[in-house]
Amino acid sequence: MNIFSLFKEMESLQNQLSSVFKEFGQGRIPRVSFLPGVSSRHYPLFNLAEDDETLSVECLAPGLDTSSLKINVTNNVLSISGEKAESKIPEEKYHRSERSAGKFTRTLELPVEIDRDKVTAEYKNGLLNITLPKAEVAKPKTIEVKLS
Repeated sequence: MNIFSLFKEMESLQNQLSSVFKEFGQGRIPRVSFLPGVSSRHYPLFNLAEDDETLSVECLAPGLDTSSLKINVTNNVLSISGEKAESKIPEEKYHRSERSAGKFTRTLELPVEIDRDKVTAEYKNGLLNITLPKAEVAKPKTIEVKLS
């Protein structure tokens, strides 16, 4: 068995364990990449919130090379792509390395239609905040009841 096969077996076992935990309501166990240079963990991690007027996405994205950042909205899908900066520490000096680097793409299906012409984004202190105003058809409408 070569080393690549061993890593594939370990990843398969992790997937099986994740499904067992999911059945017991514990959600997915954190994924760890077994292949050097390949990160299977979702990046950036994000929260999605909603009020009557907007959707708000808050992404935890430390180490982001902001010049590579691209945010796209197509139909009701948000796509975030870019590149995480490489570490400046020489590889032979590490005792432990848990931080991945390189290109990433993350997509999120949005629960309502948005007005893509009014989407704004701000990156500050490792947080990427995206504000997605709802389209008029997605906003709640109060109906006045007439008494007769």
